[in-house]
Amino acid sequence: MVKGQFELAIPAAQYALRFGTSIYGEGTVELVPAYLLIAEANLGLARYRQAEEQLTLANWALLKTPHCSNALRSQLRRNFGRLYASQSKFDEALRQLADDVYYSSLMAGPEHIDTSGGYFQLGNVFYSMNRIENSLALYDKVVDIWYKCVTQLLSAEPSEGLPPLGEAKGAEGVEVLSHIRKRREECVGAANIATGESNYILGLLYQYLGQLHKAAEHMRLALAIYENQLGPDHQSTRDVSSSLTQLEGAGA
Repeated sequence: MVKGQFELAIPAAQYALRFGTSIYGEGTVELVPAYLLIAEANLGLARYRQAEEQLTLANWALLKTPHCSNALRSQLRRNFGRLYASQSKFDEALRQLADDVYYSSLMAGPEHIDTSGGYFQLGNVFYSMNRIENSLALYDKVVDIWYKCVTQLLSAEPSEGLPPLGEAKGAEGVEVLSHIRKRREECVGAANIATGESNYILGLLYQYLGQLHKAAEHMRLALAIYENQLGPDHQSTRDVSSSLTQLEGAGA
C-alpha cells in the first residue's frame, strides 16, 4: 500500500480477512482493518464498487460495536470521503471527512499528523469544487502540522523518547507534501513564498528520512525562492540557508 502496489496489496489483505474471519467470526470489528485495506487498495485502482462493498461491511461491523476505537471510525470516514469525492458527490464527501477529522482529533488531537490527513482530503475536495481559497487554507494547515512535527523530531534528543515516523507515515508525508507543492505552484506560482515553504518542509522530511541528496535539492529550490522574495537577511531565509549548509556539510 505504501509503495502504491495496490494489485499486490489486495490478495495480502484478503488473506488477513480470511484468517481474521476464521478466528473472530464473520462481520466482527476485528475484521475492520482488513476491510479498510481492501477498500483503500480498490480506491487506488479506481474500482469504486468493490471499495464501497468493503466500506459498507466495515461500517456495519462498527455499527454493531458502539465502543470501537476512534481510529477505526476516522479511517472509515476518510475512505468514504475519498470514495464520494471520486464519484463527484462532494457535499457527502465533505460530511464524511469532517467526521474523520472529528474522530481523529478525539484520538490524537487536532494538530497531529494523523489528523492532518483529514485536512488534506478536505483540501482536495474543495479544490475539485473550484473553491481554491478554502483548499489552500486547508493545505496551509497540513503544511504547518508537518513542519512542527518534523522540526521537533530533527531537534529532539534521544533521551526525549519521541516516537519516530515509520516508513508508511514518512512515505505518506512525502506524497502529501509533494501534492501540496504542486497545487501551490499551480495556484500561486512556482516563485511564490508558499511554494518555497513546501520545498523547505519536503527537504526537512527527506532529511529526517535519511535521503540527504533529495533534501538538499528541495532546500536549494526553497532558498532561491526565499532569497528572491524575502531577501538574504530575513530570518526565514537564514533558517533555510542554515539547514542547507548543514546538509552540504554532511555530504549531500
